[in-house]
Amino acid sequence: MSMLNTKLDQRGLLTVSLDNPPVNALSRALVDELNKLCDDVQDETVRMVVISAGGENFCAGADLKERAKMDDTEVETFVQYLSDTFQRIVEIPVPTLAAINGNCLGGGLELALACDMRIMTDDTFIGMKETSVGVMPGAGGTVRLPRLIGESKAKQWIFSAQSFTPEEALGDGVVDWLVETDELDDAVQEIFGQIAANAPLAIKAAKRSINEGLGQPVKQALEVEQRAYKSIIASEDRQEGLKAFREKRRPKWKGK
Repeated sequence: MSMLNTKLDQRGLLTVSLDNPPVNALSRALVDELNKLCDDVQDETVRMVVISAGGENFCAGADLKERAKMDDTEVETFVQYLSDTFQRIVEIPVPTLAAINGNCLGGGLELALACDMRIMTDDTFIGMKETSVGVMPGAGGTVRLPRLIGESKAKQWIFSAQSFTPEEALGDGVVDWLVETDELDDAVQEIFGQIAANAPLAIKAAKRSINEGLGQPVKQALEVEQRAYKSIIASEDRQEGLKAFREKRRPKWKGK
């Protein structure tokens, strides 16, 4: 039985829902399916990926019952596998959005941080809980969170192992939007509409430039940007964008 429910609509919105009750814990089987997802989204028809969940929890983090049965070497191997999987999610070529519709804790937050953007409902909690159970974030949390919200705020989140409210998460910059539960689907559709209105190749190139340039000094990052820009100069969509501007109409993108 699959632990990921996926649906691709005609416009290219791929919705992925975690389905590993009761708390959508990151078991080995679920991580395997997340890896396969990264292979599947290479399809050119996919314009954006939304990761959400069923149940009261978006993802409560590690499957501690499964983890307790592992010896030290197995834990080390699995945490590396989890980290590598989340990095593959980072490298998905199209925009990704975590639609956090339940409690998002530990590895669940690390999964959300692997997405480009995060939207959260107002009736949930979020936090890095790892230090409260004797470990630390090991799937990108100590790397991505400080890059997102700054060193001292990230240390507060990680060292305290507190569960923060959606309002606190929005204020600290961990999430980008906060909505009521019954508004989540409409908000996701609006975000997708804003993105899908633009040129697919240009968005992919921009994401690649941002991701590759972030860890580089400014001069090298600018070189990354120029390489990404050059990759779309000869595209049909760039010519279509210019033509549509002249003709004062909406462009018809081909993704070519």
